Amino acid sequence: MVTTALGTERARRPVLGSILQDRPHVILLALPVFLFLAFLIYPLLLMFVVSVRNYHPNLIVGPRLTLENYVRFITDPFYRTVLANTLKLAGIVSVIALLLSYPVAYYLSRTASRLKGWLVFFLLAPLMVGIVVRTYGWIVLMGRNGTINRALLALGVVDEPVRILFTDAAVIVGLVEVLLPYMVLPLVSALQKVDVTLEAAAATLGASPVEVLRRVVIPLSLPGVISGVVIVFTLSAGAIVTPAVLGGPRMQTMGTLIYQLMTATLNWPFGSAVAFILLAFEAIPVFLFFAIVSRASAERGRA
Repeated sequence: MVTTALGTERARRPVLGSILQDRPHVILLALPVFLFLAFLIYPLLLMFVVSVRNYHPNLIVGPRLTLENYVRFITDPFYRTVLANTLKLAGIVSVIALLLSYPVAYYLSRTASRLKGWLVFFLLAPLMVGIVVRTYGWIVLMGRNGTINRALLALGVVDEPVRILFTDAAVIVGLVEVLLPYMVLPLVSALQKVDVTLEAAAATLGASPVEVLRRVVIPLSLPGVISGVVIVFTLSAGAIVTPAVLGGPRMQTMGTLIYQLMTATLNWPFGSAVAFILLAFEAIPVFLFFAIVSRASAERGRA
């Protein structure tokens, strides 16, 4: 029996060695997968366990299993309104960021200028500044005595300062500025994969520049469009600093609500439930993204 066990062990070692030799990427994936499981999946599972517990004033997380936190959110009109406003805000920010980013991404993907590197640097430079500093910079611009109001008064456009700060428009502008690079980069990557000769061929066949853009460039760059929209949508839906600073205390989003529940009221079970509800709605565009990309890949494979 010992001989059989030793033979089995010797036979197992070459098999494991051959697997690692044939698939060296398994070793390279080990650490990222471990970090993914340890620092993302495990905390999410732990947060879900907290979300189905009752709130206890002394223990914070009570011992009883319950779904009352989810029922409370679904049945309360206030929380449903906060969710709807958050999704609306994220959708508006995503659309505006896409419209502003596409021309920039198209230019960066097609230009051969020696200044292209500097343009990319200036695009990424705001990411080197903290989000709090950038957000407070908008207060200097949009405040009652800020740069924008002083310019409007000097030009005679208005007779008194306009209220820009602590409005939905201020939050939208701030989020678009913060998240713009996250939209441009996926678009640049997708547009660089579009063969320039396809555009030339379409133009040779009589297509106008608008038709070339609509029927050739945009469909082929659709994976980058969807990827950028998904990234901007999820980041803007979970934003905390920008809505809190530029929107004021009356501006309630899912991100600010979760922050208040976790830090001010210490209602961790309900805060965890709200976070999971937000996560569920953020996952919808991600699943749609993979569905559209896989369908497009299947159609190209059949063609």
